[in-house]
Amino acid sequence: MQVLRELVQIITRIKLRSIRRLGFPFNQDTQLGEMYELLADQAEDEDVARAVTGQSSKSGTFRRLKSDLVDRLIASLFLVDLSLPSYNNRQQAYYIIHKNWAASKILFGKNARMAAVELAEQTLRQALRYEFNDLAFDLSRNLKLHFGTVAGNHNKYKEYAKECSRLQKVLQAEMMAEDNYTRFISEFVRKKADTAVILEEAKKAHLSLLPYTEQYDSYTLHLYSGLLEMGIHTAASAYEVADGVCDKLIAFFEEKEYEASVPLQIAYYQKLLCSFQLGKFAQTTDFVIRGLELLQEGSYNWFKFQETYLVLALHTRQFDTAYEVFCRATGHARFKAQQEEIQEYWRILEAYLYFLFEMGELENAATDKRFTKFRIGRFLNQIPIFSQDKRGVNVSILIIQILLLVSQKRYHDTFVKIDAIEQYSRRHLFTKDTLRSFYFLKALLELPKNSFHKVAVQRKAAKHLEKMRAHPLEEAGQASFLTEIIPFELLWEYITGLLDNDFH
Repeated sequence: MQVLRELVQIITRIKLRSIRRLGFPFNQDTQLGEMYELLADQAEDEDVARAVTGQSSKSGTFRRLKSDLVDRLIASLFLVDLSLPSYNNRQQAYYIIHKNWAASKILFGKNARMAAVELAEQTLRQALRYEFNDLAFDLSRNLKLHFGTVAGNHNKYKEYAKECSRLQKVLQAEMMAEDNYTRFISEFVRKKADTAVILEEAKKAHLSLLPYTEQYDSYTLHLYSGLLEMGIHTAASAYEVADGVCDKLIAFFEEKEYEASVPLQIAYYQKLLCSFQLGKFAQTTDFVIRGLELLQEGSYNWFKFQETYLVLALHTRQFDTAYEVFCRATGHARFKAQQEEIQEYWRILEAYLYFLFEMGELENAATDKRFTKFRIGRFLNQIPIFSQDKRGVNVSILIIQILLLVSQKRYHDTFVKIDAIEQYSRRHLFTKDTLRSFYFLKALLELPKNSFHKVAVQRKAAKHLEKMRAHPLEEAGQASFLTEIIPFELLWEYITGLLDNDFH
């Protein structure tokens, strides 16, 4: 049923109206129409089957209806406008060019050659302009065959034969870049992979692409070559070099005569992550503004970009900027429409901002009811998904709990959590990627163990903090900002500043 659900999300009720006037793909008062409406209303599979056929979703009758609806919705793709007003020129061209390419293939197959050739030539010009080289190659090949064997137009044949030959070489280079990048990602994510060997092979693969990137000004070639180069340097924690690769990609794709939004979004977002690792903030304003311009406001990627920008601001002590980003994102009309895990992470960010508010760092939030009425218990009840994330974001939840309990002098509640947190740390955090979190939690546990006595806590925690500093943030990888929302060193300054030399 997932195939059907995806089709229903694409061919919405509004888009269906225009072609229903033709009696296609189905009438509303039929079984197919009823099935479509139920799927559009997000009904469960079994409920759809019972309502439409009176039988289970495994029955032959329902399977046949489902197959018929899939076929009709796929056929409808060619009759509805799939572009959106928010799409840029290349995104809109994608659907137009693919539709016309398919139509020209059908016309050639039906021997309607005049119509086929006219549409193929028009589509080829568009495909070349927007660098859909795979379609352009196929169109030029069809036109070469037509003018060389059917129409007998030698000049046209030579024109398309030359174009076909050129595009074949470009496509080979593009496929090599795609293969090299895909192989790198596939190998790198394997748990037992030898990172050093993979990086060495990836470097050789990238070097093999350089003659082609110098020769061809290809969208796909430069995208995957750039992603491969960027991946090599980020995997090796060479963020200064990776930042330079981002600049190179941005310069290349900003020069295109159309808006190359996908590679630019990737490059600007990756540059933001590099800035996070390098602790840069002053230079981010211009490229953050441009990065957000490329994103549809209120989209998933828009919120992810804002999320990363906020954490970068926290890591560089730009707390007012972080609060402004928080208000802009959570106040957006589409915030509540985001996936639950997205909303949960913003609630965790809110908790850290609240801690800064208690530390006197957010004067602008003095009248914000989210902070003046913040409650730890309510916060914990609002994050059920990440509370189960044993090695990831749940670490940031445990840390903020301890920080808030200590800031509110709820010492008994902190004592109660010692054993559970110690067992959790040993079981889930003593791994290469989470050692900073492991040692920071060990330092925090010295608070209740030493009765919150400032001198005693600092003396006992020193060894854990020294081990933590032996694993700098840049070694932890780019996903580390999900757990280390505010640098642990800074949090330790705040927490020890709350202590005195009395035993509690």
